[in-house]
Amino acid sequence: MEPSRPLTQEWCARWVPLMPVGLWKVWLCEFWLLLLGSCLPHEEDVTFINEYVNLHNELRANVLPRGANLRFMTWDVALSRTARAWGKKCVFARNTHLEKPKMAHPHFNGIGENVWVGPENEFTASIAIRSWFAQRQKYSFEENHCSDNCSNYLQLVWDKSYKVGCAVTPCSIIGSIRHAAIFICNYAPGGTLWRRPYTQGEMCSRCDGYDDRCTDFLCSKIKKINMKKIHNSLNYKKMMWNTCLSFSC
Repeated sequence: MEPSRPLTQEWCARWVPLMPVGLWKVWLCEFWLLLLGSCLPHEEDVTFINEYVNLHNELRANVLPRGANLRFMTWDVALSRTARAWGKKCVFARNTHLEKPKMAHPHFNGIGENVWVGPENEFTASIAIRSWFAQRQKYSFEENHCSDNCSNYLQLVWDKSYKVGCAVTPCSIIGSIRHAAIFICNYAPGGTLWRRPYTQGEMCSRCDGYDDRCTDFLCSKIKKINMKKIHNSLNYKKMMWNTCLSFSC
């Protein structure tokens, strides 16, 4: 349900009246609108994670021409936290730390990134990710050429990328968009974008290793991950640890 803007605006008008020194009060009002009006998901919300990871895998399995070596994607907490940290800057620009060793991820270097910006009340992960996938109309696989910007699509279907972490952040304004949302997905390994994004062929016919299995038409070395089970397990361990501390065991 979309938050009620008029109510928060009325609150600001009543408690933060404009005065000769009211410029900072306008900013404060916008800050309260941001706090009171946002209902965007946290980057570690299980439902949110499952939504965007599953959609990435669904779209990667449905590329045309068919892909022989695209990898199955799973969630990465470090990538999602990097996305959140950069999103808080509320700028529509590439993260300048992605190529620096250990800056964006403790293990991977050369992190990939896709960014979507739009009105906060219009955001869904599906809208953002499908807008990136729609850039395939500007890309010729045969010629390996983009007629316009298609870098988001190329990263989305980059064969070697198998880790993804996303975050959405509310911003009072980005460019000309007020009450905006910025949605960032980071990928590892990131795409270099200097070649075709994947090898054409029968699905899962060109996986890297002999131990790879075909999971939802994508190459994978592991079984499908149930994020809810992982989080329940982590919560159980945390509860047991707190119980142990309570009884000084």
